[in-house]
Amino acid sequence: MATSTRSPSPRRSVRRPGRPVAGGDAVREALLQTARRLFLAHGFASVSIRQIAAAAGSSPATVHYHFGDKLGLYRAMLETAMAPVVAALQRLSDPDRAEQLDVADIVRLYTRMLATNPVVPALIVQEVLAEGGRFREQFIEHFAGRLAPLFIAIIRREQTRGALRPDLDPRLAALSAIGMTVFPFLALPVTSRVLGLSPDEETIERLADHTTRVLFEGIRATEITT
Repeated sequence: MATSTRSPSPRRSVRRPGRPVAGGDAVREALLQTARRLFLAHGFASVSIRQIAAAAGSSPATVHYHFGDKLGLYRAMLETAMAPVVAALQRLSDPDRAEQLDVADIVRLYTRMLATNPVVPALIVQEVLAEGGRFREQFIEHFAGRLAPLFIAIIRREQTRGALRPDLDPRLAALSAIGMTVFPFLALPVTSRVLGLSPDEETIERLADHTTRVLFEGIRATEITT
């Protein structure tokens, strides 16, 4: 009886669940950068996951793998952008480092973060503040709900040190600081034409200094002379 000389069929490789072939930190960062660019150019609602993936040379499946959905991608963008602010708030609110507390540093850092990530203010307005904002609950849970208490604690601690007015409401002071910092970037499409302001590095530093001076004229403790 003749034996078969047929070579065994090559075993097919089976992809197991896990990181996509095109996955990795470089791909994740490329998706984030592409999303920022497209969101800034066309708005959050007008850009699809498929468009982001195609522009980044990837696939929708890879976007879903790294971020879950478009709001997950948005959250990752905010986490990356706000990482320096989060780290500073956590560091400055540490009781063991109370001597380093400085509200002005937070205002400057936040201003620079917004200037570096111009898509962030617009997305917050569209997806958080607008009625029915799809990212509102996530924003409160993961960002505002965690960072606002830290900022308020810093203001209260500076009050205790005598650096800020004792009659100041820390919650309102935090709201004023955030509003004064964020609004110039929301108004930039108008103010750049009407006031001749441009978001270059020199203007951003002047804006941070200006905001700090105006804010501290209202909240810094002053000696009462008679």
